[in-house]
Amino acid sequence: MANILISDFNYAEMPHGGSEVGNQMLVEDFNLDFIKSTDVTGFSHDDFYVISNISLMRPELVSQIKDYNYIIFECDYKILASRHPWRYPNSLIPKTERINYDLYKNAKAVFVKSTDHLNVYKLNDVEGNFINLRTNIWSESDLQLMEDLLEKNQTKNGLACVYNTPNWIKNSQGAYDYCKNNGLKFGFIQNGTDREGFLSEMAKYSSLVFFPIARETYCRIVVEAKCLGLDVITTRNYGVTLEDYFDLKGKDMINYLRMGNKMNMKKMRKFIPQ
Repeated sequence: MANILISDFNYAEMPHGGSEVGNQMLVEDFNLDFIKSTDVTGFSHDDFYVISNISLMRPELVSQIKDYNYIIFECDYKILASRHPWRYPNSLIPKTERINYDLYKNAKAVFVKSTDHLNVYKLNDVEGNFINLRTNIWSESDLQLMEDLLEKNQTKNGLACVYNTPNWIKNSQGAYDYCKNNGLKFGFIQNGTDREGFLSEMAKYSSLVFFPIARETYCRIVVEAKCLGLDVITTRNYGVTLEDYFDLKGKDMINYLRMGNKMNMKKMRKFIPQ
């Protein structure tokens, strides 16, 4: 018997992706085998599956998952082809476009990242054993790294930072325009180094300007910014920004995540065979 996590990309391919970072932590903590969704050819009743992003999996295989043993570690919305319910008024998906409802109904558990994430499923009448983590998954090494960087960068550079990425959903242009229109001095942070390098660069700044186009399910980068002592200029209409702990900052945020992570890993251990 094997415990297998399935997702579109692995951590080595996308070390800055929020879902890939969380997936990697599950792989390490639960000793999971990782298989890319494009490499899946079938499933076994002898194995247990952790389903993450599967937008690249062949549709006929997605429809088979419901007959096997699995949980969903949800990073988006698999209930419509685009995975973007926010494109519709109030995120209400037309019934003619709803898909994969059985995938959720038959899962042993569906772990979602925030209350807003959960509410979108409720709004669209999705049945399932939903468990709200209210945060993402964090490794102790990640939390300790941010704690060390917070201590090292108590004096900030006085600049706002813009996340420079080609991912249109993150809306780098919108953040750039905000800084220009409001006379903010700013610089750019971008992928290109390892995770420690990326966080080390962000830790130097005084604030993060971030206006995602999508209704983010959680949004790891804004939490990382707050852990590193940055102010965050963003809209409060998605994922983590609507949680009651979002006003925490610095070590208070890190300690909250540390406590929450321990609780959430216990929740997941109840379902993943040991």
